[in-house]
Amino acid sequence: MNNIKTKRTAHGLPSHGNTNDKACGKPTGNVLPVSSLAQSNNQRTVLFQLIILSCLLMNMMVSCSNSAKINKVNQKQIIGVQLADGDVVTAKTAQVNERSDEVLRTFIQKWLYLSFNWTTADVTVEVEDLKVKVPGNVYAATFPITTKDNYRAEYTKELAALITKATGGRKVQSAISIEYISEKPTKIREGLWEVTMVSTWTGMDIENGQEVFRIPFNKKVQLKTIPIASKPTFQNAKELTGMQQIINEINQYGLMLVSIDNYDLQ
Repeated sequence: MNNIKTKRTAHGLPSHGNTNDKACGKPTGNVLPVSSLAQSNNQRTVLFQLIILSCLLMNMMVSCSNSAKINKVNQKQIIGVQLADGDVVTAKTAQVNERSDEVLRTFIQKWLYLSFNWTTADVTVEVEDLKVKVPGNVYAATFPITTKDNYRAEYTKELAALITKATGGRKVQSAISIEYISEKPTKIREGLWEVTMVSTWTGMDIENGQEVFRIPFNKKVQLKTIPIASKPTFQNAKELTGMQQIINEINQYGLMLVSIDNYDLQ
């Protein structure tokens, strides 16, 4: 009878034969199958791609936001502008067909003052085509009125007739009192606004100081943008007459009156 030798294990249990697990081909550690490793690598790759894509999207959003802010700032930027004659002025950037409420109101105010601040002793201008005479300021004030459909000529003729009737051949100092100009001009469409004004035209006899007339001048006008005229230069300062200076100033607003209608306060 063969003697079979037994080996006691650490726990006192008998172990028969070769107990080397490696010899039996059994894995000794926690080794993952190849398919699990491939799946894990794919997941890491997808996650990495998602992170990169998210970063790119965030970068694009920030860039677009910054561009919008820069454009907004540029549209309202205050800049210094050197004119053709060497003068330097400050200006605010704006779109070609945009005018601020302040510009519209200032234009109307200056137009009213130009139309009605004069005396009968001032230099008068004979409008040859119309065969009428008007004070120099009145003549200059007609330049920003449209010539379409003979509108400027008709307005000048009516105003000349009104001046003749109101002054009655007397020496008169004319003035305008402005009570109201639209705080918020109505924008009809791009480059076109409607402005309402309430004012009183008065005349005083220069010789005796008495009031000669008091006439309401309440109008609803439409203003259209036009290209801003460049400031002309002259070799000789004497060539720049007072009339030319006035016309140049009113043209700098880039606005034209396309309609002038009566406004009923009631």
